[in-house]
Amino acid sequence: MTAGTATRPHDVELPLRERAGRLARSPVFYGFVVAAVAALAGEWGHVSPPAAYGLCSACHGRDLADWIVNHVEGKHLFITAAGAGAWPLLTVVGVVIGSLAASRRNREFSTVDLGGGWRQLGLGAIVMGTALFVGGCPTRILIRAGFGDAAGLVALAGVAGGIVLGTFTLRWWARR
Repeated sequence: MTAGTATRPHDVELPLRERAGRLARSPVFYGFVVAAVAALAGEWGHVSPPAAYGLCSACHGRDLADWIVNHVEGKHLFITAAGAGAWPLLTVVGVVIGSLAASRRNREFSTVDLGGGWRQLGLGAIVMGTALFVGGCPTRILIRAGFGDAAGLVALAGVAGGIVLGTFTLRWWARR
């Protein structure tokens, strides 16, 4: 061996089987699997994705809950055009199940205690209610703020303030 060509453990070529094993645990692998399943469901199950609707836990959760109530109870609650089809928007369910599966698979599953169940429920209700008021996703907040909408401007200020407050709070907790 010449100087400068020393072999280190991370430079050694891994066998194909070991590389494939690492790929099966990666988020990229899970992303490809989910994309393939979604494409097959769209083609064979005639499930069309919502056009330009994105992924919003607040809006999709509301549409899913309203869709279920409308179909079970015969009500006429508001559902966006993207969620009003024969299939409900199951993105929130998919995100929750996918996150749970990934955290279990990688042994990272744990809970975060924010001060008790009722406090967590109350904070979640405030976040979801506020998200529904301003339109939910950060992209929509930016678009509304860009057009000078008061709710969008307030939401943008709230998001920025929440980021700053959350950062300072986490730093304070870390120093305790």
